[in-house]
Amino acid sequence: MIKLRFLVTFSFVANSLLLFAQKLPVDRNYAKALAANTRSETGLPGKNYWQNRADYKLAVSFNPDTREINGKVSIEYYNNSPDTLNRLVLKLYANLYKSNAMRNVFVSSEDVGDGISITRIEIEHQAKSDKEYSISGTNMYVKKVRLAPHHRVSIDIAYHYTLNKGSFLRTGQIAEGSYFIAYFFPRVAVYDDIDGWNEYGYLGKEEFYNDYGNFKASITVPDNYSVWSTGTLTNGKELYQQAIFKKIEEAEKSDSVIEVINRDEIQNKNVTRHNAANTWNFEADNVTDLAFAVSDKYVWKAASIEVDSNTHRRTRIDAVYDPNHKTYDHVADYARKTVEQISYHLPRIPFPYPHISIVDGLDAMEYPMMVNDLPFKDEKDVVEFTAHEVFHSIFPFYVGTNETKYSFMDEGWATMTEFMFHPLIAPHVKMDYDISSINDYAGLAEDMPLMTPTPQLYGKARYGDKDLKPALALYYLKEALGEKKFIIALQFFIKTWAGKHPTPYDFFNCTNHGTGADLNWYWKKWYFEKAVPDLSIEKVSHKGSTYQISIINKGTVPMPIHVRVIMSDSTTKDLLRTVKVWHDNDKVMIYLYSKKRINRIVLGNAYDADVNPADNVWLNNN
Repeated sequence: MIKLRFLVTFSFVANSLLLFAQKLPVDRNYAKALAANTRSETGLPGKNYWQNRADYKLAVSFNPDTREINGKVSIEYYNNSPDTLNRLVLKLYANLYKSNAMRNVFVSSEDVGDGISITRIEIEHQAKSDKEYSISGTNMYVKKVRLAPHHRVSIDIAYHYTLNKGSFLRTGQIAEGSYFIAYFFPRVAVYDDIDGWNEYGYLGKEEFYNDYGNFKASITVPDNYSVWSTGTLTNGKELYQQAIFKKIEEAEKSDSVIEVINRDEIQNKNVTRHNAANTWNFEADNVTDLAFAVSDKYVWKAASIEVDSNTHRRTRIDAVYDPNHKTYDHVADYARKTVEQISYHLPRIPFPYPHISIVDGLDAMEYPMMVNDLPFKDEKDVVEFTAHEVFHSIFPFYVGTNETKYSFMDEGWATMTEFMFHPLIAPHVKMDYDISSINDYAGLAEDMPLMTPTPQLYGKARYGDKDLKPALALYYLKEALGEKKFIIALQFFIKTWAGKHPTPYDFFNCTNHGTGADLNWYWKKWYFEKAVPDLSIEKVSHKGSTYQISIINKGTVPMPIHVRVIMSDSTTKDLLRTVKVWHDNDKVMIYLYSKKRINRIVLGNAYDADVNPADNVWLNNN
């Protein structure tokens, strides 16, 4: 009865919001999805929602001496759409390094080569000639395929390529003996109800959009090399020396950090069982990708934490790194505390994966259950990037947002955790968060609305519009809603779209209904227009002990009003008005009673962006 009452109430609130909410600008493809009932204005998946999937079996061998990757991939692709597919589109991300590929990043000449060489491709066990498929950049098109709705097709591909060395971009050789290998196999592109086939070419800057599937990977490397990967290692007992394997088992039960592989064990080559080569088997269910790291020189620290107090399920946290990089010594602890924050504080969702492994690499990039993080020299960067990349486990992996098209959907959340989690996971590390990029560029010609597709963002607009602005927009909204209501709405969105592909419109509508509020006025200003933050103290007047502070919004977006009043005796009083005050106003009056003389009034705090802070201070010259 209680559950039924909730459903009736929620339905009433949702329908009421639809009647009175402002309409958000909607692009034509999303409008078609609404008409087809694959999406809905309530923010819930439509009654006809569908998504395709692909399951992968990977057999890969990697030779560290030559950096040659030889692989076979067997794919079962399921067409759950109502459409008959007359071609298949696959992604060959490693073709970023092909000599004739288009790129928007620098690539060293020593890494430019032939890209992925396809030695065999079979569809339903029938070989395809090279005339029946074509490759354009990082896209491969297989012709003369007829895949009916609700049918599946098998795809088998044999291939090889040379891993990049001199220009590490999310994947490649880190140093002699250490490698991070991602985007290393042909995979089927996403075909969805919004855009059809995802034919965005991978040019280097933009990130990824993949379907969910089950993965089984067999990775063969020479003796003495360890492998860490997306998924669960199923044959670790056969591969590691007994003492190492016992420490892994201990770490999976321990709240304390354990040194699973130490420097002496590496130097004595006493880590793996001694065979000419070892094959490492990993399995992962319902993930969007698989990546792995290989090293014969990295130490390994690990701990674990109970992420679900109901089931007592634990997640293992790994730090895998060059022992000479001392700032990495605390990464396992920072990552463990980040997983704790995710599970019990924000968004209060049990961390969804059996492990998260942070690998000492040459980038700052996320993958399912894996992170590739630079050995930052500044401990502040170590803390914040660890939190950022680990939080990506929720977006875009647990909730499958489209990083390529709308990266603010995952980068905004992850960036917000940098300044939210820092005081909680490393209070001893000084925090001084820099939001100057917004103050410096917002409102310039390069600035774009947040809803601008990510491939169209360049220059000064890129970081601000895909990372920092959306982070602050969420942060200000949390302050306005209150943490409890904000988390309820966030959980509602996550639970509704976990394992699915939400668009920004689904997020906006789902949040409206999760809060029971019409927030479209806020979404319009922050996401569909150029977001230029600029509050000003217009004037301050007073009669006796009563002060009237007039705040005006010269910008285009609702900003919180944080006012600090400094008295003549140096005591202070802080005043707050959340973004809600700008719903129907362009001027806000704040009244203050003070028997003490006020010397100064300052508008804004460390997280309040403002393109013109010069008019944020009032001095009492009387």
